[in-house]
Amino acid sequence: MKVIIPAAGLGTRFADQHLGIPKELLPLGNMPILGHALAEAARGGFDSATVVLSPAKQQVRQFLAEHGLPLPVDIVIQPEALGIGDAVLRCWQDEPVGVLLPDDVVLDSEHWEILFEVHNNDGAAALCVRTVPSETTSRFGIAECKGNRVIGLVEKPPPGTARSNLAIFGRYIVNSDVAAGLRSVRPDGELQLTYGFAAAINSPRGVRAVRFEGEIYDCGTPDEYSASVARFRA
Repeated sequence: MKVIIPAAGLGTRFADQHLGIPKELLPLGNMPILGHALAEAARGGFDSATVVLSPAKQQVRQFLAEHGLPLPVDIVIQPEALGIGDAVLRCWQDEPVGVLLPDDVVLDSEHWEILFEVHNNDGAAALCVRTVPSETTSRFGIAECKGNRVIGLVEKPPPGTARSNLAIFGRYIVNSDVAAGLRSVRPDGELQLTYGFAAAINSPRGVRAVRFEGEIYDCGTPDEYSASVARFRA
C-alpha cells in the first residue's frame, strides 16, 4: 500500500521565525521532520510514498532528490493550499492508501499494524484517535465511537460542545468511501480530510478507530516544536 504525506501547507505558524527552511526540514534529533515521517512509513510496512508539495517548496524537493530515502517516493504538486482532503484526492488512484501527517513525529509503528488489520478485516476506512483533555477538544477533529466503530466526527467543535474527548490523530487509511465523501463536498474554504471520513460513517463498511497511546513529538507550532526538540534530546 502507498502512503500519502501532505506537506504543501504554507507554514504560517512558523513564518515570523524567519527560519529560512520549510517546517518539514526542521531537525528533530539527527533527522528532519519529513525524514521521520518517511522512516515511520517504511517501518509501518508501506511500499512507497507520495509527498504532496506546494510549488514553492523547492528545498523539500531537493531534499527528496538528494538524500537516501527508506522507501520510493514520488511528488504531487498542490497548486493552492486547499486542504488535506484536496491533497488526498490529487493522489487517489481508486485503491486504499495510508495518510500520514508529518507534524506529529512518532518513533514506533504498532499503530499501522493495527490499522492494517482493522482495514483488512472488511475494507473499512480507519483512523487513529487519542485521548485529550476535555477543555482542549475545540482544537481538534473529534471522534465519537461505539466500540471501535466511529459514529460521529466533528472538526474543531465549539468549546463545551464535544460529546467525546477522542481527538483524531494524523494516521489514516483512506478507502473509496472516504474518497467519494470528499468528492461530494463543496467547501467554502479548505477541503478537510475529516469531511470524507464523516461521509464514510454512513457507508455499509463504516469507519473504524484505533487508539494511539504512544509517545508523540508535536512539531506543529514553534512552541511545540521547541518543547519536542528539548524532550527528544533528553
